[in-house]
Amino acid sequence: MRAHIVNFHVPAADVYRALFKFGVFNAVQSTCYDKVTPTGSGKTALFELAIIRMLMESSNSGRQSKCIYVAPTKALCSEKHRDWTIKFQALGVNCCELTGDTVQFGRSAWGEAKNAAIIVTTGEKWDSLTRNWEEHQQILSQITLFLIDEIHILNETRGSTLEVVVSRMKLRGTSVRFVAVSATVPNVQDVAAWLGNERNGGSAVIMEFGEEYRPCKIVRHVVPVLKKRDQNDFQFQRILDYKLYGVLQQYSQDKPVLIFCATRKGNLMMTYVGVVASAEQLMKEYGQSLNKRDRLPWTKPGGFTTNFSASWLAICGIGIHHAGLTWDDRRAMEDLFLKKVLRVIVATSTLAVGVNLPAHTVIIKGVKIFATDGWQEYSDLDIMQMMGRAGRPQFDKEGVAIIMCETELEAKYQALVQGRTFLESCLHNNLAEHINSEIGLGTITNINSAKEWLHSSFLFQRIQQNPRHYAIGKEGNQTWQERIDNMVTESIERLRENQLVELSNDDSSILKSTEYGDIMSKYYIRQSTVRLMRFSSTYLALHCSLISRFGPARNRFIYGKLKAHDEIRFKMKKVEKALDKISLIIQAVLAGLSLNDGEYKNGDNQPSLEAVTIWRHVSRIARAMVEVAIARQCGAQVKHGMELIELLNRRPTFGHEVLAFVKSLPEYYIQVEEVGTTLSDGASPVEIELSVTVGVNEDTGVDSGKFKKGKAKLRDSTTILSLNSELDFIDFRRISTKMLKPPKTFTITAHLTKPSQSVIVQIASETIAGVAVTYTYKPKLAYRAYPTMITRPQTTLERDLEGIEDDAAFWEAMKDWPSDDEEVVKKDLTRKWTAICVHRILMLSSNTFVFQRSFSTEQAQYNLEASFKPKSERGPERRD
Repeated sequence: MRAHIVNFHVPAADVYRALFKFGVFNAVQSTCYDKVTPTGSGKTALFELAIIRMLMESSNSGRQSKCIYVAPTKALCSEKHRDWTIKFQALGVNCCELTGDTVQFGRSAWGEAKNAAIIVTTGEKWDSLTRNWEEHQQILSQITLFLIDEIHILNETRGSTLEVVVSRMKLRGTSVRFVAVSATVPNVQDVAAWLGNERNGGSAVIMEFGEEYRPCKIVRHVVPVLKKRDQNDFQFQRILDYKLYGVLQQYSQDKPVLIFCATRKGNLMMTYVGVVASAEQLMKEYGQSLNKRDRLPWTKPGGFTTNFSASWLAICGIGIHHAGLTWDDRRAMEDLFLKKVLRVIVATSTLAVGVNLPAHTVIIKGVKIFATDGWQEYSDLDIMQMMGRAGRPQFDKEGVAIIMCETELEAKYQALVQGRTFLESCLHNNLAEHINSEIGLGTITNINSAKEWLHSSFLFQRIQQNPRHYAIGKEGNQTWQERIDNMVTESIERLRENQLVELSNDDSSILKSTEYGDIMSKYYIRQSTVRLMRFSSTYLALHCSLISRFGPARNRFIYGKLKAHDEIRFKMKKVEKALDKISLIIQAVLAGLSLNDGEYKNGDNQPSLEAVTIWRHVSRIARAMVEVAIARQCGAQVKHGMELIELLNRRPTFGHEVLAFVKSLPEYYIQVEEVGTTLSDGASPVEIELSVTVGVNEDTGVDSGKFKKGKAKLRDSTTILSLNSELDFIDFRRISTKMLKPPKTFTITAHLTKPSQSVIVQIASETIAGVAVTYTYKPKLAYRAYPTMITRPQTTLERDLEGIEDDAAFWEAMKDWPSDDEEVVKKDLTRKWTAICVHRILMLSSNTFVFQRSFSTEQAQYNLEASFKPKSERGPERRD
């Protein structure tokens, strides 16, 4: 193995050495070194090598370059963004993330990307961002590197989006280099031919690495389990629970085990119940083996002191991990697993892309997930991610991955784990829709450019190799290229028949989108749906567009009970077809019925989950329907469609939520009582002590907890401000709003100098306008209780001397203060001259006058007055 290792020393790339936390490259990295120079650790470092090469070439050429990294999931995008931001930011290279969770629509979506050299995104988001290529030509022309992670998602339904995106970059990009990584597939040559490389004879460079390159080899097994005809998939999950302990006895080797259970989208509680049920079954059988002294698949742990909610399972060395646990419980579970106290973790399949817990053995208990529209198999990517958790390079030489599935699926998963599953294209399933989008973008301008676009697709590569998979035949001597060209022509003709595209008036060979074509592209709806909207009524079009996503009502008993409910407004005789089911579910939701009640659940039939799917699509389809009606200038359909949108966006609980929200707003009250009054017969301000009581009304729901934490925080702070009527400060307090139940009482002291003054107390929310309450208190006192105001005008001397006693510089200048036996009396010099003696006065003003000897009060007054008069107006100086 040592022969594969290469020291990382490229003088021009030394600045990037800190990106790698190791001194030498392993076998995979060393093999790729010359192609993606320089390289790093695993596939992530292979991408980093390509990025470094791009940055070096950009530095040498002086041309600004950008790299696009495309991952199949937003979670993986976030992980890569965090990692590369830390690594590259120190080198002055910016990295940004563009996914559905991070960007806005329009030009603002590109704000951060303009200054970023690395852009992390998903295929779907990049598809939407590049649909207006011309508007963002300046940024897109800078892309020279396109990284594709987990390219084997081409085999999935969403793979067509990735295929379209890559084809778009190949046709419209400028010298874009593609680097892709994939799980082991037998037809990797087809992927290489599709990605293409003009400098290498039209095919990309292929580098294949087998199990011998893994630092920890993975041994894979498929365990088939018989599923009876009368069993539904929920029941089969329980059968797998009973088989699980036997599988562990056979493969676990007393080493850490991760068991992945199926998640149930839209029903988290059922997911948690499924995880706990599997763990409890393991605990039960482990206890039985312990009593019988049978061979144990893992060693029972000793005592531990950690307290958490699943400690009753931990006694047998079993833990659980799902999103329903608190953060502390999850952290405790992970720590105990790492310390080998817990030997088995039963988790949801979402853990495969979450916390990294090293395990020797991974068991995938069932290959299906319950989604909103029924049971469906995991994607190949999900299976590969879960199996990839097996093996701990730092502890083991090999890991074990086990898939438990139905007997009829054994051959499929044997082919998957052995790398014998061919990648196929899914583009043909919605070819017309993608052609319509490319016409709208301007990528396709005529039939010839449409053919050129399809020739750049993965579909073109695979349809020649495996035509049976795509169920299209060719006639006689017709070549595959001619057959594919016919597919393009047929798709465009169907688009023209449905008035989605048309020929330009200026040039009959130029294709352009119609209003209907733009609507189909914008709202991601099918060609058949647009046709229904153009020729059917509003409600029929809405229902029919949803039918293709749902099967018929399989459990008539449940839907029979639902249709008989008093709140169902439009009655129906039978609920058999998908249209009937959709109509009934929409009515039930609008009527506010709880579809989560046990009476509406039975095995695989879960109306509540189907309602989630319906509402995810129905609003988008309704909006598209209104746009089509506007294009048709059909007033009735526009009116009815807008009414429908309004109803769908305000389905029941909306009105209750509004009322509850209003009720949750704080309704304050203030009570003020006089405690005492201190009078000084006009010598000083009136001192009034007040008792203030503040609170919120009892029926205010500020502590109801019905709203999200983010909203609750907005109402959490309340302020109480006290001022007098001339806005002089008296008191200020801040308190949590929920602490005002029960009310709080405190005292304030106000000093009033005028009979006209009053005390104002205001209580208000810090964030919500319009809920403030103000109380004004006016004391009932005689006028003579207040200080008498001086109303005579000030003399010039009084104005000049005003504030002198508060001047620090004045008192600092009084250096030669009289001795202790001299009597010094300081009085207000602006009023009565009653000082017996002043030793020295230094007036720091524009007119400086200094008394350097003792003199009487009258003399001081005379000299002070004289000093502020012009010399011509002064009398004779007195020197007595």
